[in-house]
Amino acid sequence: AGCMARFRLPLPQRYEPHDTCERFQIFGRMNDWKLVELVLTEEGDEAREEIEQLGLQERTDEIASLIGEGEAIAIAAPGDKRGFYIADTTGTVRQLDAPLTVHALKDEDGQPLQLAAGSSVIDARFRNPVERVRGCSKWYTDFLPDDPEGDVVVPTHLILNPGRD
Repeated sequence: AGCMARFRLPLPQRYEPHDTCERFQIFGRMNDWKLVELVLTEEGDEAREEIEQLGLQERTDEIASLIGEGEAIAIAAPGDKRGFYIADTTGTVRQLDAPLTVHALKDEDGQPLQLAAGSSVIDARFRNPVERVRGCSKWYTDFLPDDPEGDVVVPTHLILNPGRD
């Protein structure tokens, strides 16, 4: 039974060491399968989370690099019935010099969003959703120019979609 014939054997026998491979003279026992048991550890969980965070950071950095001043953005809003807010950017992406509490945006616990120094953010102005009698509306109006409630500092990791108007 050569290499290809081994694939027809049951799993436990398929990967046992054997010397009937046509390349055995070249590879010897280096071609044998090494069966191992993979066990998830706390350190493995931490490494996986770190890798996921890096992937998320790359994605948000890419999205942020596409955003310019005056563009419409969708912002994740876990506590809002729509699940998102719409805003128009009033600047470009920048890094915070100091920690900042953003009262207009809430975290998963409904608390004002806390941002660390160095966080990537963009200044924006909310759009107001126009309420309809039945369900959510797709219509939005601007805040009055002198209304400070419309201003918001948006962390780039909450931006769902840039440049759509």
